[in-house]
Amino acid sequence: MRQRILAAAAAALLALGCAGCGSEQDKDNKRSADKKNKNTSSTVTDDSSEDEVTTDEQSAPTLTSVDGQFIMQAFDVLQSSQYSVKLTYKDPSGFSTDIYRVVDGDDYFESQTNEIGESGCISVDGNAYDYDKVCNIYRKRTSGKPESLIETVVSQKLPATNTNIDPDDAAVYETEEYTYTGGTYMTVMDFYFDKETGLPAKYTTRYMVEEENGDEGMTETRIIKEILYGADGDLISTDGESHELDTAVLDTGFISELSDFDSMTPEQKLGYCQAIFATTGVSADELAAAGMNDEKLRYISYEDFTSLVYTYCDL
Repeated sequence: MRQRILAAAAAALLALGCAGCGSEQDKDNKRSADKKNKNTSSTVTDDSSEDEVTTDEQSAPTLTSVDGQFIMQAFDVLQSSQYSVKLTYKDPSGFSTDIYRVVDGDDYFESQTNEIGESGCISVDGNAYDYDKVCNIYRKRTSGKPESLIETVVSQKLPATNTNIDPDDAAVYETEEYTYTGGTYMTVMDFYFDKETGLPAKYTTRYMVEEENGDEGMTETRIIKEILYGADGDLISTDGESHELDTAVLDTGFISELSDFDSMTPEQKLGYCQAIFATTGVSADELAAAGMNDEKLRYISYEDFTSLVYTYCDL
């Protein structure tokens, strides 16, 4: 049954567009299934890991919700010309990932860091990359800015529901819930907003397989640590004080220290993958169990390679 739940969650992620830079959330799901025996582990993610997808410019959306006041206010914050968000993402097994996103006009940076390492994406002056410091690789990024789950809910005009809100949290926060239903699965998203500022404080995402009677599914949690937003360098934060945007992260210089994975020949990919597997503790038996062989490694994608490392590494 667990495999079916994971499959439904993956389908829901694709449908909702909630994967962060470098498909980090897909890595998190794989870690939940395969690696949590070894570890005690997104974008208002995403981020990959904040939670998140890429999007083009969109016209002002409307919700089919009864109210939508707070999620629309949060949506407006994320349309600021400058903003940053820090949050912690916990997957269903408790594995924790810190996500940091900075947006400055068309430039952006998002990192997703956990006990295994750091990955993310960056775009400066139109030069955009996905990167993974665990595998020491990058690739040119062709998609746009990572989109948070909040933006996805608004752009998809999901209906407001009231099935899963925690009553204890509802006593502390303003709450709104939205549900995505597709095929035999559904995704329930509960958002909790600060009663004074109206800014998002945390949200949960629960994936359920409808046909599994009584199944509680699996739940991801995102805790918002800090939000800065505004324009022209004069940003308001969750503490009500003015701050400057951390533009130091908008520097692509570190990319030159990584290897361009997509430019490798098949033989170079094979050798590189084998070297990284050796240094990260991914065994031949684990690769065989995952259906990997030398021929597949010669043509493996960036996503599949990083997912294998994050799933089976002993870091």
